[in-house]
Formats: sequence, C-alpha cells, structure tokens
Amino acid sequence: GEFRLFIRWLFSKNPSKMGMLPLDQFLCWKLKVATIASAGYIIVTATMCAILEILDIAALADDSFDISGGFKAHWRQHVWEGWLAINIVLLVCHLIMIGASVVLILAVKRFPTFYEYNLTKLYMALMICYILVELGCGLYRYSWYAENTFRLPYLVFICLFWMLRTILNVTVCIILHSRLSELDYEIRYGEKKSLDPFSAQAALMRSGYSTPMLR
Repeated sequence: GEFRLFIRWLFSKNPSKMGMLPLDQFLCWKLKVATIASAGYIIVTATMCAILEILDIAALADDSFDISGGFKAHWRQHVWEGWLAINIVLLVCHLIMIGASVVLILAVKRFPTFYEYNLTKLYMALMICYILVELGCGLYRYSWYAENTFRLPYLVFICLFWMLRTILNVTVCIILHSRLSELDYEIRYGEKKSLDPFSAQAALMRSGYSTPMLR
C-alpha cells in the first residue's frame, strides 16, 4: 500500500528521489574509516559494560560488597536468579561483540573485498541481535528499578549510558548498511564507488545511461 511505497522511496538509492540510505560517508569520514571507528567504539563500550556486569555479579555473590551509589544487592536477593541470568547473558554478548569487532577491523584492513563483505554482513546481524538483547534486558532491569532509577547516582549513570549506547549502536548499523552497499558496488562492478559528482556524471555519460532516446 501507500506505506510500502513510502518506505521504498525513503530508502531508494536513486539520488534524484533524495533517498536517505545508504550513506556515501559518515560525517567527514569515508565509510571504510567509519566502519573501523564503529568497531573500535564497540570494543571500548562493550568492555566497559562487561566490567559493570562483573561488578553486578560480585555484588550478588558477596553480601559485604556493594557498588557505591547503586541499588543494594540484598534488596534484590529474592529475585537473584533473574538478575544473574541477565548478567550472564549480557556478559556473553559483550564478549562476543568484542571478539567480532576485532575480527571486523582485521577484515576491513587486511581481507579481500569478498571476505570483508561477508564478515561485515555477519557483524551487522550480530549487531542487530546485540541491540535487541540489550533492549530487552534493559527494559526488564529498569522496569524493576522503577522510580529508584533516578534516585541513585550509579543507576542514573548506567541508565543514561544504556540509552546513549542504544542510539549510537543504531547509528553503527546505519554505517554498516552503507558500507555493505559500497562493498556490493565494488564486487558487482569491479571498481570503487566515486564520490566526486563530476566523475560520477562522466561515468554515466560513458555508460550511455544519460544519452536521450530518439523516437
């Protein structure tokens, strides 16, 4: 229907229709550089989150240990199974994304285009799953904390950090989608996509696409 036509127009690759995706570059970075920077960002933030999950597990395991400014561990001892499950799931996800990000950086810098394309596609699938898992666990966590989320400084920090990371992680997916489109072009036509409008116009003229048809 009309909604499907709108979505098709929104993500159209035809610049004359002002399609939003894929991007030609991100800010002042080429997509290759932006992809490496995105993987580096994931390594840093996932490492920070993994440390926070380990601290939370330690607080559950030891009654004498509490995170300063956080929710007291003994206040949630009656539901410790659910909290421990969330901690373990998120810790595993963070470690997987750290390893996958290292592989992606190597793929972008060292691997042939075909292997980079497939690894980037796999990484994007992992990234989408990562966002959804974090979203589900975050909703459980902060719905349980309820109004206490904004009463304790540590909870305020991790909640705002989670929301900011969710927005940035979606941005990473946009960069990955654009990089995949760029790699697809290179594989299909055997050349890198030119961002120079004059070069692009010259290529169109050589291909004959811009030649008017005679009737």
